[in-house]
Amino acid sequence: MNKNKLFYGLLISLLLVSFIITNFIGPNKYRKVIIDGDGSGLYAYLPALFIYKSIDFTPVFEFEKSRRAPDYMGHYFHKSDDILVNKYTSGTALLQLPFFLLAYILSLIFGLEADGYNILFQYGVAFSALCWVFAGLVFFVKLARLYKIKQEIAWLLAFGGFIGTNLFYYTLVAPAASHVYSFSLISIFLYFIKRSFMDYHRRSMYMASLLLALIMLVRPANVLIVMVVPFLSGSFTNLFFLIKKKLRSGDILILILIFIIGISPQLIINFMQTGQTVVYGYTNEGFYFTKPQTLEFLFSFQKGWFVYTPFMLLIIPALIVLYQKSKIEFYSFIFFLMGILYVFSSWWNWFYGDSFGMRPMIDLYSLFFLLIALLVASIKRNWLLISIAVFSGLTISLNLIQTIQYAKGIIHPDSMNREAYWRTFLKTSDNFIGIVSAGDEYYYGEIESNPFFETKNDLESAYPNWSNPDKTEQNSYSGSYSMQMDEMQIYSPAFTFEIPEALVGKRNLYVIFSTMILQNKTYAANKALFVADISDKAGKTVFYKKFKVKKLPDRQANVWEEESIGFKLPLITSEMKKIKFYIWNIGKDEVMVDDLSIQFYEYN
Repeated sequence: MNKNKLFYGLLISLLLVSFIITNFIGPNKYRKVIIDGDGSGLYAYLPALFIYKSIDFTPVFEFEKSRRAPDYMGHYFHKSDDILVNKYTSGTALLQLPFFLLAYILSLIFGLEADGYNILFQYGVAFSALCWVFAGLVFFVKLARLYKIKQEIAWLLAFGGFIGTNLFYYTLVAPAASHVYSFSLISIFLYFIKRSFMDYHRRSMYMASLLLALIMLVRPANVLIVMVVPFLSGSFTNLFFLIKKKLRSGDILILILIFIIGISPQLIINFMQTGQTVVYGYTNEGFYFTKPQTLEFLFSFQKGWFVYTPFMLLIIPALIVLYQKSKIEFYSFIFFLMGILYVFSSWWNWFYGDSFGMRPMIDLYSLFFLLIALLVASIKRNWLLISIAVFSGLTISLNLIQTIQYAKGIIHPDSMNREAYWRTFLKTSDNFIGIVSAGDEYYYGEIESNPFFETKNDLESAYPNWSNPDKTEQNSYSGSYSMQMDEMQIYSPAFTFEIPEALVGKRNLYVIFSTMILQNKTYAANKALFVADISDKAGKTVFYKKFKVKKLPDRQANVWEEESIGFKLPLITSEMKKIKFYIWNIGKDEVMVDDLSIQFYEYN
């Protein structure tokens, strides 16, 4: 008991020290915005229901839009009849609710506007993540103890797994995301399922059923955790005995009822919004089940799980130990692992957008920690323990460095590759912030083979809807003319596209903007940007996107190179009048441009 109190104290101390460093000392110093990114959509249920007292998310969208950049379009909201609905389910918000209510009460006490987003609400979400990860790690230790793993080993894996993986980042830097909540719920679920096979108590099964409902309510895809039940049973005899026992006693009906009650908040909200209890929120998104990107998912420099969370490579020797321990458990676990890798890597955006590492795997880390704990517990030779300790120390150090890199903007959230990875490897200096720029945006579906509109400006003459700045006959790529961009002329020729009525209502438009560019000296185009600016009838910008022309700074000088960017346009609305495309040379160093090209595509 004293040991437990000691470890609880150490875990609380680790969480609080990490929290203070992250929010008040780290790269961003005092943080004022914590509810951000996808976390904003997950959290949006709370201000919608408690602040605006509405199941229509339009007020939340308008508030979010007022505090964001012009390219914010609220990708987690979409229209259903006359109201705006949320593509995310309500589970994360439900688990954040106690901290939201506390922040609401404190806001009233201290005279702050109770808008759902003031600093108290921001840190309410941060503390919510801390409390839930604490619960998840504690229940992981409880689970490990059911496997007769020594308390010290279990706690060592809890600490090492926390600071050695991207669970650390999603607890402290991006606590509004769903992964900490899923991790904790799944930890507790695994514990009660294992207890069910050990003592067959009804309470454990009832708890597991409620937890499974909450797991699904936080992230529906995580219902796949039921595939791990055969592994936890230890044998098919245990599995079939429990099933028969519950079926005979009628408990199965109670389990189903508990599960329905658990997911009922979402069913009720869906019905109030759309008249249907089950709604697929991810409009225009889905799976490519015939094209899983499993190898990329695991090993790519863009977002590979083992590349950005190498601590998890310990699973490989752990599987060998599991095979030696129990063939049934080994094959059951492999079946589960292959299943989730197949499903997760089949998602249209297999790298899961802006994220640090392979974030959907975080939800399952308790299970992987358990496997590694079984590995450590089985080792009798000191040199093997020392090897694992050294490997763990190195991967924990790498994870902390990469967490700093990602938080500072050195590791790009979605466009890393082999060259970018090694260019920034272990670099934490501010000089490397933003060095990697965004690549082409992904889209769900298939793009048309031919553009429905295209235009090109080779600077040889005047072209419709293209501006005509000064040009030069020196050093052209094609023909006789090119254009020099410098401190006197920082904008390229601009193309203005008048949006026709036929495109209003389209949300599946993709643009490829390309140019030939030459740097008159090394790194001259480092700050040059591709720009797309959509304006309304009054000339006000309603959408704005910019991308670096150079994906990575290079030393090439006096050499023509083709650069391009592909990106999605937002839903085209009736208020949108024009789209202006141009290159903006913010750095003002001398660069030459030629053969600018713009192509519009539809994707299905």
